[in-house]
Amino acid sequence: MKGYKIFGNVLRDLKLSPVLGNPGTTELPMLRDISNYVLTLHDGIAVGMADGIALWTRKPVLVNLHTDLGLGNAMAFLMTAARNHSPLIVTAGQQDQRHLAYEPLLSGNLTEMADNFAKYRTEVRKPDDIAYEIRKAYQIAEEPPRGPVFLSFPMDVMEAEGSYVYEDVARSTHNVMDEDDVIAVANAINDAKNPAVIFGSEIDEFDAFSEAMAFAEKLGCPVYSEPLGNRSSYPSDDPHYAGELYPAAALVDLDLMQYDLLLFIGSDLTLYPYTTDLILPGKRKIVIGLNNRRMIGETYRANPKIFLARILDLVHRKCNFRRSRDYMKLTDAVRDKKKMGQKYVSYRISKYFSDFTMMDEAISVSETLRHYFGYRPNGYFTARSGQIGWALPASLGIAMYNPKVVTVVGDGSLMYSIQALWTAKHYGIPLKLIVLENGGYNILRSYAMSYFPEISDAEYLRPEMDIESIVSSYDIDVRIADAELKELEWLRSGSDQKALIVKMDRSIPSMF
Repeated sequence: MKGYKIFGNVLRDLKLSPVLGNPGTTELPMLRDISNYVLTLHDGIAVGMADGIALWTRKPVLVNLHTDLGLGNAMAFLMTAARNHSPLIVTAGQQDQRHLAYEPLLSGNLTEMADNFAKYRTEVRKPDDIAYEIRKAYQIAEEPPRGPVFLSFPMDVMEAEGSYVYEDVARSTHNVMDEDDVIAVANAINDAKNPAVIFGSEIDEFDAFSEAMAFAEKLGCPVYSEPLGNRSSYPSDDPHYAGELYPAAALVDLDLMQYDLLLFIGSDLTLYPYTTDLILPGKRKIVIGLNNRRMIGETYRANPKIFLARILDLVHRKCNFRRSRDYMKLTDAVRDKKKMGQKYVSYRISKYFSDFTMMDEAISVSETLRHYFGYRPNGYFTARSGQIGWALPASLGIAMYNPKVVTVVGDGSLMYSIQALWTAKHYGIPLKLIVLENGGYNILRSYAMSYFPEISDAEYLRPEMDIESIVSSYDIDVRIADAELKELEWLRSGSDQKALIVKMDRSIPSMF
């Protein structure tokens, strides 16, 4: 059996479909037996869409890139997939091995390039190894902490003869937990005087919302969400929810200074900008999860869903925290209406799309968006890496499985992956796109205003674009919102491709 036939067979057997990519000549040999291929007009968009699918389905997704150049094009998206813990099987073609000694065009050390993002990387040198390496890659990508793996396929391998025998892969739920660890943590909680809980993205990744809420109710302690998480961590409307931690170490210290035990469950600490060398000095910190990087505290490796269910009967009530009602939330939004400020816009989006999944890349508005839209299971996604250009393709990946997705981006970030609109239109993928047009990179202008005020109004931080013309050039139905944002009703309806431009207040927000 030819190598390309083996490649096609193992992909079908493992249900690795569709394949997403932007092929070149080095990839054509491996695609001869692939029928379900989604074309993107840039390698990075293929990775972004695959990332979205993987986040939604929690299953490995195969993406096909064009040798070293395609890897280079997609590197930012691959770094984001690694930070998002998305199980991608990244493949690329390599030049024919018979003349690699001459360093031909479209060749390179692909596995070395993949070292920046991949949990596992190798080059497949013979057809008999194709199925073995794909099955191995599948299981490594899917094993927590999940993440991308990389396989390079020389052109001649796909034309050579080999054999294929069907074998399945393990599909584990990864219910990892050690009984002694649970008892040790329970004892620490019961001995503490004033503990607090910090939940993170693993609560959503491992479907642990009900367990997290039961744990919070049992303890009665305040619950925070991790700083700059990439997905929902705890229901924002729950009375135990105390709010989101800011990513600056000094502010984390201030928010948590009153507690003697900090439980980081399925959470991480993503920090920016620099404020202080040490974080939470002198505090007892316990970290529980499958993705934690062992940066702080006592770390226990456990599936948070199983851990929370098991520890529930071992801990005692410690606090009686109840968040007070925010009576200013609506008032603030109404006051913001006249200038089309971010509180008003975020409030209106949350009212029209409360039952949708939000893809957020309106960086200078993100905190406000989360405040009004809130967290819920599979309800909110963003790029943990801080990349812009990710949300639009990732939303298309999710929309292939769940049409109720709303994507909110800034005018600057939209231009990083504008070609994704072609893929949405060509394949009829539902698109509900909100572009917040503020005439510049407001996150950069805010940072400059705090640290380098002399350049906060620099021309290169204020790019002006005709977003309506650009979006409509891809045959996307586009409108400009009025002051009442009534067009949100239009945007919500149907399953075609629509974009709404909201001309926002252009004042520089205070974020740093």
